[in-house]
Amino acid sequence: MTTLSGNREKAMSLLKMAGIKKPPVDVNKIAKVLGFTIIPFDYPDKFSGEIVIEGKVKAIGVNKNQSETRQRFTIAHEIGHYINGHTYFDKTGNVYKDECFDYNNPIHQQEKEANSFATELLVPKDFLKRDLDTFGLDIAKLTELYNVSEQMMWIRLTSLRLAEKYTKTRSV
Repeated sequence: MTTLSGNREKAMSLLKMAGIKKPPVDVNKIAKVLGFTIIPFDYPDKFSGEIVIEGKVKAIGVNKNQSETRQRFTIAHEIGHYINGHTYFDKTGNVYKDECFDYNNPIHQQEKEANSFATELLVPKDFLKRDLDTFGLDIAKLTELYNVSEQMMWIRLTSLRLAEKYTKTRSV
């Protein structure tokens, strides 16, 4: 399993390869650089997306009925599976569906790792630190700038301890 810093390094390499230096991160461009086609599908509500690699065909399907921020996260998540070399099928050959999270299941660990990668890609730590200096903890501005949900922004700020650090720095 890849470490957090491993996901960060992989995300930063992709950003550099795609020439992305500021938010919002163009996940479609990154997918294209990696040879993927993005295909919007009319999936059931609970199904966000999938990755398909068959021969020379590489595609990421996303639920076109979900919000733009959710679709962006799904694309980044599926790229995370690819970059981390995850397998996409269970022992019966069926596509894996994340319906009941079990920390002891290796496939669920892959889901967690893909989520971590998506977060690193969509809200890079270096970008966020720079933007906190400019905009402070203006969550509305940050979510608009990064084109992510408010929930994701708060998770990112707290997991990096930037909200706490920034608040302490500014209140002194």
